[in-house]
Amino acid sequence: MSILESSVAVSAPSGWRVLWRRYRRNRAAVLGLILLGLVLFMAATAGFVEPTDPLRRAGEPLVPPFTDWATPLGTDQLGRDILAGIFHGARTSLLIGIISTVLAISIGTVVGAVAGYFGGWVDDVLMRITEAFQTIPNFVLLLALVAILGSSLENMILAIGIVSWTAPARLVRAEFLSLRGREFVEAARNLGVGDISIIFREILPNALPPVIVFASVIMAIAILLESALAFLGLGDPNFASWGNMIGAGRAVLRTAWYCAAIPGLAIIVTVLAFSLIGEGLNEAVNPRQKKA
Repeated sequence: MSILESSVAVSAPSGWRVLWRRYRRNRAAVLGLILLGLVLFMAATAGFVEPTDPLRRAGEPLVPPFTDWATPLGTDQLGRDILAGIFHGARTSLLIGIISTVLAISIGTVVGAVAGYFGGWVDDVLMRITEAFQTIPNFVLLLALVAILGSSLENMILAIGIVSWTAPARLVRAEFLSLRGREFVEAARNLGVGDISIIFREILPNALPPVIVFASVIMAIAILLESALAFLGLGDPNFASWGNMIGAGRAVLRTAWYCAAIPGLAIIVTVLAFSLIGEGLNEAVNPRQKKA
């Protein structure tokens, strides 16, 4: 059965063109797309900047930026190339952001869809569980999970996904509550379509646009959470990470400020890019909201 109603017509090529036309009207959103392209470029070309190991010693310790073209952005207190760390750190940050966001969206979508579709005691139980997670500050819960699971990259991604699913769950639930009584859902029930098919084939595609918009926010938060963990010394030392670089640069902040400032700037640019993209997507998907 075809979808009869949709929040945004993105299935057809014309729908994508309309969405892009609305998106590019926001110059800040286009800037965010350019910044994200820059980060993606760094992640894609990290192997050319440092093909072996970004954590190896590349020169003398604490070489200032733009004084030795072998290490254009200088070196940290261990003699590691800051430029190599920035490029390889882009890979780590994007990996953490993308996978943890997919995990959070997946958990939140299933919980919110089931709660919003069935309602009643199912909704009450799932929402009480969601509220229980929300009563604990995200970072405190994240610290507890990392302390239990360990600080490997995989465990950090899992922990960030676990602490980030509650907002998507509430968003999906709200969409399902507004859509489950629509005519196309009743028509599917009358044709004998099962609940699972109605949830995932009929209602969910109509509920996804705001969730996709919110995914950019989760990615930005995931990068910040990983950086905060690494700053506290709970990051994975086997991977080049912007948070690890800032944490290491904290010890020499007064004498070699650039060791922490350069990766900090990379984090700011990446988080800003996702925030601007999310704002642009929100205006493209909900054009009436800007007018209001």
